[in-house]
Amino acid sequence: MAIPTLNNLWRITPKDDRELIRGYAGWPLSVTNLTELTSILNRVAITSAPAVRQVQQWIDEIETLESDYADQVENGTAHLNNAASYEGPTPGKTLSRDDLKKKADVLEWDTSLLRVKYESGGAGGTAGAVLGGRLVTLKGRIFQALGIEPVSGAGSGMATLVRS
Repeated sequence: MAIPTLNNLWRITPKDDRELIRGYAGWPLSVTNLTELTSILNRVAITSAPAVRQVQQWIDEIETLESDYADQVENGTAHLNNAASYEGPTPGKTLSRDDLKKKADVLEWDTSLLRVKYESGGAGGTAGAVLGGRLVTLKGRIFQALGIEPVSGAGSGMATLVRS
């Protein structure tokens, strides 16, 4: 069984639309899955070029959201997205001993500058929950546009192929 050639409306570089969609759907890499998915993508491309562009915009938004969140995790500020309020030094800034000095006749350290306080909002209102909800919505739209039915909820990461 040979994998059909992907219609040139779908991107192969720098992003591989087919591989990203396969990953969102949670399908294992196999000739059968690639053949089925390529056939679906080709049908959509032949039927509606605007639908291809819309799916690609959703893919771009997913990749941007995931990249931005990964950057926040890397620089140590991701937890602040879940805070309703925050008090403390600028995230990622290291306070020196000079920052902690108070002007006084006797040298005294101002340790209140080291205090960090943040209050959590409700779980559904946190940035992580909002981000997760948006990713599920976008993946669900992709599955719907391509005629792919998720196994356990839109964008859950598992999907089955629906034959037309």
